[in-house]
Amino acid sequence: MPALVEYIPKDTLVHRLNPITKILWTLAVLSVCFILQEPLAIFIVLLSNILVAWLSGVLKQVIPAIIGLFIFSLVLILFQIFFVKEGNTLFYVIPFINLGRVTDVGLKFSAVLALRMLATTSTIPILMTTTQMKDIIVVLTEKCRVPFKYSFMLVTALRFIPTFIEEMDQILQAQRSRGYETDTSNPFKKLFIIIPLAIPLLILSVKKAEKMAISMEVRGFGAGPRSYYNRVDMKKTDYAVIALLGTITLAVLIM
Repeated sequence: MPALVEYIPKDTLVHRLNPITKILWTLAVLSVCFILQEPLAIFIVLLSNILVAWLSGVLKQVIPAIIGLFIFSLVLILFQIFFVKEGNTLFYVIPFINLGRVTDVGLKFSAVLALRMLATTSTIPILMTTTQMKDIIVVLTEKCRVPFKYSFMLVTALRFIPTFIEEMDQILQAQRSRGYETDTSNPFKKLFIIIPLAIPLLILSVKKAEKMAISMEVRGFGAGPRSYYNRVDMKKTDYAVIALLGTITLAVLIM
């Protein structure tokens, strides 16, 4: 994900919701988007996600991630739109030789696919910026009965993504100071520049994993029954939001 999505402490309704409620929200958005078949309806779902980000005060932090996902969705459209042959021809990309035929069915199918991907994945940065990692671990382990080791692995992987991005940026800056050419607008050239730099990042990752393993072993990770310092309980607001999500999903299903 192109943005550093970390928890932002705020006192909003979205922040106060139980992590289970927000996880159910992401699943409801996923279900609704796969039920809907019209681009406009899925676009409205996407706007609702942006509204949730605005209400929670994290829109500024989420927008870069949404822009990155939007660029990826445009690439997805380009890869799909020319492979659908059904429908009426709208235009050709190169009309002189009838190359790159775009049909109405192909355009709608590609738009639905791209908007569906954008709407469903845009919930993830909102979830990450409004929910603390420790709360996600508690609800996954205590409420959802997910083994603690798997919950810890999931949250650790998500938490280390920003760390690895920062370390890669430090490696690039160090190489620039040594006169290594890293600034280029050519994506293919950029890829060939970054690939050799992945080796020091891999070495740093192995060292971090080794230090974490030693630290976890010293602290008795996985030894004996677990207890929780903080409890994350459901509130009336959570039940109301879950009922609303269920009603909307059911309404879309029977439409």
